[in-house]
Amino acid sequence: MKSTLMISSAAALVLGISIGLVCQPFGYAEKNQKDPYERLDTFARVLSVVERNYVDEANRTEMIDGAIRGMMRALDPHSMFMTADQRKDFERRTAGQFVGIGVEIGLKNDELRVITAFYGGPAQRAGISSGDTILAVDGRDVSKMTVDELFESLRGEPGSQVRLSVRHPEKLTPQNYVIERQVVQLDIVRGQLLDDNYGYVSLKSFAGGSAAKVKAEIDRLIGILKPAPLKGLVLDLRKNPGGFLNEGVELANYFIPSGNIVSTKGRNGVTMEDYNASRLKYTYDFPLAVLIDEGTASASEIVAGALQDHHRAIIVGQTSFGKASIQNIYPLNDGSSVKLTIGRYYTPSGRCIQTHGITPDVEVEDLLLQTKGRKVVREKDLEHALDSAKEQQPASSAGAKTVADAEEHEPLPGISDLQLFVALQQLRAREFYVNQ
Repeated sequence: MKSTLMISSAAALVLGISIGLVCQPFGYAEKNQKDPYERLDTFARVLSVVERNYVDEANRTEMIDGAIRGMMRALDPHSMFMTADQRKDFERRTAGQFVGIGVEIGLKNDELRVITAFYGGPAQRAGISSGDTILAVDGRDVSKMTVDELFESLRGEPGSQVRLSVRHPEKLTPQNYVIERQVVQLDIVRGQLLDDNYGYVSLKSFAGGSAAKVKAEIDRLIGILKPAPLKGLVLDLRKNPGGFLNEGVELANYFIPSGNIVSTKGRNGVTMEDYNASRLKYTYDFPLAVLIDEGTASASEIVAGALQDHHRAIIVGQTSFGKASIQNIYPLNDGSSVKLTIGRYYTPSGRCIQTHGITPDVEVEDLLLQTKGRKVVREKDLEHALDSAKEQQPASSAGAKTVADAEEHEPLPGISDLQLFVALQQLRAREFYVNQ
């Protein structure tokens, strides 16, 4: 039976992306333990009592599926049982797709703002655009909903509808919309040239082929500048929930010529695999800055952690999400699947950043999407979150600088993103000192 190794964050709009790995589908309890299935007799008896005596006729399949979900939830936030339909939705996301209305959203001044309405998506066609404020979803006031509830309320089955109350910046009266959810293809890589021959590339998730797409975008920017060189690059991994492990390793390898990129360990700290850089895949030696925030998770943290440990890039932004666990997906005969946490990953210096996250070298508050007034949710805040491995403690970013009173800094013309501005200034400063 085939299983799937994946790492991803559960706290983002675009979730869960996977990589194939063949392994034993089932394990056995240690011989010195009691029969691990003894309690199943109790479960069967409870099921029988419910079926015979419950006030209404109960659906056996729904009860058993619910019991399995409860069992998986008792483990950690990322282990779960998926029905056949949920598995299909998962597979859509592995292809860089999601079902929704086609918006990227965030919090600003405690309001739910539309960051981007993807061109050609349901929301954009309905008249919603960047800067709009969503006030209510299906009649529910968004100020009384958690962030997870907000995200979940916008998702749904293709063809289903969601009712939105939206305030446009230029209008005082909210507008009501009824929008049909559709499968939206996410444009995961964006790039542009900045001032003074510096480049910017944003990666939204580590879907299949994402590393190659980043490379193609970097090469496109280099081609535009020729014969002048690209002086440096800002790699934006903010709000990137992760994805394929091998995509993260490949992307890091473009900037790291040799040495370890990430290691994985399973039960009792037994090493599962070491992922090392290949000189053949090493491509770029220009200066690099990486943007991270509380939404940077899993495969994104692998890339940021490797580049930080190898002193290959300066990390700018806010402490990342802190998910260093790895999941396998085990398909079952009825089309359903079990996603199970099987290990933790470690950065090249031996850090396990589970629940701790990557601490940036330069901390910069996000002024575009302020989260003040609402708690920022990271891995450590999730119910049943795994602890970091006891034998490993994350190395703090000693001497990390903080950009305080950020409002006093004047952004470059055309750059209203303070974190991007600071990252670019860090690259310029490096060029200045190198040339002295």
